[in-house]
Parts: sequence; C-alpha cells; structure tokens
Amino acid sequence: MFDKLSYKIPSEITDEEQRSRYRHFNTCCQLTVLTMVVVVIANEALDFHQVQISSLVFLGIFACIFISFYTGALSLNRAVNIYITAGAGHVGVSAYVSGGLQSPVTFWCILIPLYAFWLLNQKFAWFWFLVSILMPVSFLLMEIWGIKYQEAYQFFEGDHRYYALTVILFLILNVFIVGNSFENNKISSLNEVNAVNGELRDALNKLEKIRKDLETAEKHKDMFIAQMSHEMRTPMTAILGTSELLNNSPLKEGEEELLQILDRSSKHLLYIIDDILDITKIQTGKFHFQKVSFDLSPILQTVYNTNKLRADEKQISLLLDMEDDIPERFTGDPYRITQILNNVLSNAIKFTNKGEVKLTVGFNQRANILAVTVRDTGIGMSEEELSKVFDIFSQANSDIYLQYGGTGMGLSITKQLVELFQGKIHIKSRPGVGTMVNITLPMDQSNIAEYEQIQEPGLKSRIREKLSGLKILIAEDNEVNQLVIKRILHSEIPTIRIEFASDGDEVLSMVTKTDYDLVLMDIQMPKKNGIETTKIIREHSLPRINTLKIIALTASARKSEAEKCLANGMNGYTSKPVVKEDLMGKIFHLLSENQDFSAT
Repeated sequence: MFDKLSYKIPSEITDEEQRSRYRHFNTCCQLTVLTMVVVVIANEALDFHQVQISSLVFLGIFACIFISFYTGALSLNRAVNIYITAGAGHVGVSAYVSGGLQSPVTFWCILIPLYAFWLLNQKFAWFWFLVSILMPVSFLLMEIWGIKYQEAYQFFEGDHRYYALTVILFLILNVFIVGNSFENNKISSLNEVNAVNGELRDALNKLEKIRKDLETAEKHKDMFIAQMSHEMRTPMTAILGTSELLNNSPLKEGEEELLQILDRSSKHLLYIIDDILDITKIQTGKFHFQKVSFDLSPILQTVYNTNKLRADEKQISLLLDMEDDIPERFTGDPYRITQILNNVLSNAIKFTNKGEVKLTVGFNQRANILAVTVRDTGIGMSEEELSKVFDIFSQANSDIYLQYGGTGMGLSITKQLVELFQGKIHIKSRPGVGTMVNITLPMDQSNIAEYEQIQEPGLKSRIREKLSGLKILIAEDNEVNQLVIKRILHSEIPTIRIEFASDGDEVLSMVTKTDYDLVLMDIQMPKKNGIETTKIIREHSLPRINTLKIIALTASARKSEAEKCLANGMNGYTSKPVVKEDLMGKIFHLLSENQDFSAT
C-alpha cells in the first residue's frame, strides 16, 4: 500500500537490521502524513476548531520530516527522534484541548513507545516509553488540580461520540497497518537475506570449484617440477660425475681447459635448475631455512674463490674486505647465505668489463645485523632499469640478454631470500659509473662453547678401511649414471663390490638371492619405483632383507621428497647430481655402527 513511493536506502547502510528500520520508518512517515491529512479534513468537517491550527502546524512538521528523511538530509536516528517528539507534541496538544485524560486522543500515547522500540535502539526506546507514561499521568494531575482548557471539545456528548469512536478506530487501524507493514518488511528482509544467502552459496560453490581446480593445478605443477627436476638432474649426474672423474685423471695438453669449460657450464646449468626450484618453493610457501651453527669466514672465502676465477677471466679485480669485529660463528642457513652472496657477486662480475668488484662484509653487534655491500665499476643502470631489476624473468633491457645472457632470475630470487631472512636489499646505480648493492641480514651469533667441529685426523683413511670390501647394489635405470656412480665409488675405494639393477622388480629379485650391505635406490624407475620397492623390502619376513640399509637417489631436491623417502623406510637420501664427498660421507655414517661388513 505504502510502497508506491519507492524509497532507496543509502548504499553505505549494509546491515540488514538497520536497512529494515529505514524501510519501517519510511512507512511510518507516509502513514502519519496521511493520518494528519484525514485529521485536518475531519476537524474542518466536524468544526473541531480548537485543534485545527495545531493540526495544520503538525501536518507541516511531519511532511518536512518525511521529505528531509526521504532526500537523505536527516539521518535515521535524528529523523525518528524528531518524528516521535512531534508526535508526542501533537498528541499532548490535541488531548489537552479535547478534555485531557477523558479525551480518546490520549490512547494515541500507545504509538510513542511502539514506534520507539521498532525504530530506535534500546536506550532511546526506553526514554520514549517513560515519556508515554508521563503524558497520561500529567493529564490526571492537571484534572486533580483543576487545570483544563476552557473551550475543551467534548467527545462524548451528542454526535461527538461518533468522532471519538472514529479516533479510536483510526488508532487501531494505524497500529494494524504499521504492524502489517513491519511484518511485510520483515518478510521482505528475510527474502533478501535468503536471496543473498543463495548468491553466497553459489559463490562459495564456485570458489570451492576454483579451489579444487587450483589444488589440481598445483598438484600437476609439483608433479611437473619434480619430473623435470628428475629429467634434468639425471643427465647432470653423468656430466658432473664424469667431469670430476676426468679431473682426477691424467690429462693431455689442452684437455684441462676443455674440462674447466665443461665443469663451469654444467654447474651453471645446475644453478639454473636450482633457481627454478627455489622460485617454485618460495611462491608455494614450501621454502624452508636451516638453522645450524656455522663459521662465516670459510663461506666468504669460498664465495670469493669461486668468483675469482670468473673475474680473472675478464681481467678485472675482485676484492674482499672483512671487518675485524665479525664474530666467528653464527646460527642460520649457510647454504642460502652462500646463494645470496654468489648471486649478487656473480651478477656484478657479469656486468663489469673493466675496473673492479669489491665485496665488503661487516657486522653490527648491537642490532645483530650482517651488512654486505657489493660495489662494481660496471655498466650501471638508469632509474627505469632499476625499477625492473627485481622482476622475475626480466632484465634491465632487451640488449642485456643479447650481450650478457642470463635468465633474469638471480636478483629476483636474491630479493625473496633476503626478505625471507627478514632482511633488506637496496640497489644504487648510475649508467657508465657502476652499481652498489647493500644487503642487511638479521643474524644470531652462535655460542662457540656449544659447538665442536670435529676434524679427526686420518678420517678418510678410516672411511676407506671401514668401507673396504663393501657390497652395494645400485638401483638405477640410467646406464650412464650407473657407470658414473660406480667410478665415483671406486675412485675412493676400489675394493667396493658393486652390482646393478635397472628396475624395482630386479632389485627385489637380487636382494632375495644375494646379501648386500647397502642399496643405492633411485626414486624413479620403471615397473616399481624406489618408494614402492622399499616398502616391499621393509615388509619382507627375513630380517637380513627387511633391515637392509637403503639410501635414496633423488633428483627432486625438495624437502617433502626427502621426508617421503624417510617416511617410507629409507635410511637416508642424497640428491642428484651425486657429489662424491656427500655420498661417501652418508654411506660411512649410515654403516659406521656396523663393525664388520660381511656380505658375500
């Protein structure tokens, strides 16, 4: 009935209960204005001149309140309070001039708390409830004290009784219409809530589908990365292993230089593979730092020596400046610190064709901050190029790639690693002058008393003695890798006995027939992979088989893959490409509890 004057609730009102109050008050205002129009007409028709002027005044007031609220000039609370104040005033004046407590208009006091509780908060509603009680009490006191309007309209004399009945019936009709409107608004609000809930359910269903699609994509991405890591690292094992073996062999003239090229190129390719894996782990939140005690000086020296060869090739100076107050030991991740230093230093050398590159390292004892500065006299960068220097897979400009090569991952990974350390990296550069990279890393000092670095004399001879005559089964489907691992082991201990298996079924057959001291188990093999094969070995009934020592050969290099190997019964793991010192050390530590290797 009262919805034809369409009212638009302000967009900033989002709470459904508050929106319902806005709709209720709009209905009340329309009904009140209509009621006042009827009252004015009835007063004129029935010659109720005592209240006609006040009725016209209050009609104007109610109309102004409605228009101000409708146009947004008045807020809900302010409009309602003015509205109820005007209503109370109109009821008070009308009742006074029509007989006070005896006037049927007094019954309209009921609407005051009713509207207040519907439209206002509890504090204001209770105030108007008290006002509605005080009004008839005031009329009662006025009657007791003889205070009356001299020309009071006598509702209950003659034909005036019909007007009194009309006033009471109109009050009942008013309450009914408002109550019905409130109920309709409530239903409308519930319908709106249900509609919104339906939209939310649809949105949640879509989000759930997107989540599942993302999980599937993430799973496929992990599988792809793991597979590509395996496919790339497997031949790298052969290349680096062969390079290392050749390096320990007598070389003809000119072969040493070729071998160095092979070694540098293969290691560079391995760094790219590791960078790709690091980016993936950082982006998926699966990146983990180690927290071990380490000596910083050997790391700095190794980083310096590694990059010195490249600097010498370019005939530029590489300088290392270590401040005197650097502590001996720290707690942290030495591998990632090495990676950060190598990335920044190799980048500086790459873009410096003359002059020098200087690495300066200091430590702030108060703040426990390691400060690293790499300054070069290279080609430098403009402000525009600096803004893109940390973007992944991008370089300062397209000519950089053509002249210097590279993937554009190094500094991006460096920045992400530094930030994971809770550190900061800042670069200043000028074209044709050079670049300065400042890195600050929070670093905890290590208590030297808690750490003992054991360097036993003759450790290598002890390893050779203990592992002499060891019988190892190498489970590896790649023949080149079989040969390389065999040569690596024999280069240290020629007396190690080695046999090969190309798939999981062959491994199970061989361990059943022959006693082995150790199995080097490739994770990805035909028929049965390394995990499946290990599970079957661990479930075997014979103790000599189910207790067999197994070291995983994994190309994944992910922490989750290593944990999976250990969880499925393997005793240890080593990453491809196989590093001789790492492999020999793990074999020795795994089998050092056995005093005698007696496999035959």
